[in-house]
Amino acid sequence: MPSVLFVNTRRSPLEVNATALAAHRLGLDVVVLADREPPYAPELVAETRIVNTFDAAAAREAALDLARRHDIRGVLTWGDRDVEFVAGLTTELGLPGLPPAAARTVRNKFLTREALTAAGRPDLMPRYALVHDEDSLHRAAAQVGYPAVLKPTGASGSRGIHRVHGPEDLSTEYGLLRAFTRPERDPIFRARPGELIYEELLGGTEHSVEGLVVGDEIRIVGITDKWVADPYSIEYLQIHPTDLDRERQHAIEDLTAQTVRATGMRDCAFHLECRLLPDGTARLLEIAGRIGGGYITSHLIPLATGIDFYAAAIAVATGNPPDLERRSNLHAGSRQLISPQAGTFAGFAGLNAVLELPGVEHVALDQAVGTRVALPPEDYMGCVLGSVIARRAGHAAVHEVLQQAAQDASPAFAFAFPEQGEGKTVLAAHAR
Repeated sequence: MPSVLFVNTRRSPLEVNATALAAHRLGLDVVVLADREPPYAPELVAETRIVNTFDAAAAREAALDLARRHDIRGVLTWGDRDVEFVAGLTTELGLPGLPPAAARTVRNKFLTREALTAAGRPDLMPRYALVHDEDSLHRAAAQVGYPAVLKPTGASGSRGIHRVHGPEDLSTEYGLLRAFTRPERDPIFRARPGELIYEELLGGTEHSVEGLVVGDEIRIVGITDKWVADPYSIEYLQIHPTDLDRERQHAIEDLTAQTVRATGMRDCAFHLECRLLPDGTARLLEIAGRIGGGYITSHLIPLATGIDFYAAAIAVATGNPPDLERRSNLHAGSRQLISPQAGTFAGFAGLNAVLELPGVEHVALDQAVGTRVALPPEDYMGCVLGSVIARRAGHAAVHEVLQQAAQDASPAFAFAFPEQGEGKTVLAAHAR
């Protein structure tokens, strides 16, 4: 039976099972290589091999053994951490995929910016500088100025984005990020421990672009409007498709095409994040050689447009043409419910009210009841307690119902930790 190999999975069971169901819709068996047993329905997976995928040699050996046992037609990963590993594996197996050089470039925010600079398009980026020690930190601050953003070059999931408002913040934020990017804290930083990028803080609105590269052809599926919470840029709301006018969409699409070409991407899904400035010009934040999260590609695009994005990504990875025909013209959004405090999460008191809101399609718990919740900068992702997904006929209608859901879904805590800011909102959600 023709099969597709998945290297690790998404975080949410809603997204995880969507990957396997998409493969089965294409007539493919699913084989999984993962660090831990993934939450798939068992009948959806032909074989699962558990291995430490941060151990490249062990992961490669396990993957090649699976390729001998199954008719593997393509390999995908759904997150940043395995992009380079999968690029090397697809090259070795002679399968479609992101070239290894492109994988290295898109996995590093500094290298991505250097590629655009080499392509003659520094105008598409914020001013930036590489930071790897105290001396380079102060040189970067002198070169770029304030306010600025300091963040790891190789993190994932929008983790570790710190604002630097002035010289008084510089050493504090740098110290926090140096501690965060230690490999013993997170193996994703083994390749470039402590490597950061310092860049100007951009205004305007935030957006992402979801698309595919089929051979050398760039296929933009759509633009998503996004909102982030201060001060760590935690995403809390996504609506697809965008509400931007056609001229502003074109600016983002041009940025996307220039970035994809400059980085050498091909035969892969991509997720680009950018800011649209008040003057209508677009600036790159980052690009990833994988599908977008926040339920954008698993739920929002299919609900709004009828495009099965996961199936399209699998089709590209297996050397087949993706089906990107739009079958509906609705809007869909996802609202992350961010914890206002640290403590032991005891669930939501207002779920019944949320489930009765018109247009609500799904409510997902992103943290299990009983989990100890911490806030940034201790934990950048654990503060997202749940997500609400809704579909309506218009952008404003989706925004309204998701805002109401966030008000109705009242998180409860069995025990709070005052030292983490009990009783006050540490992350300030704001409008675009």
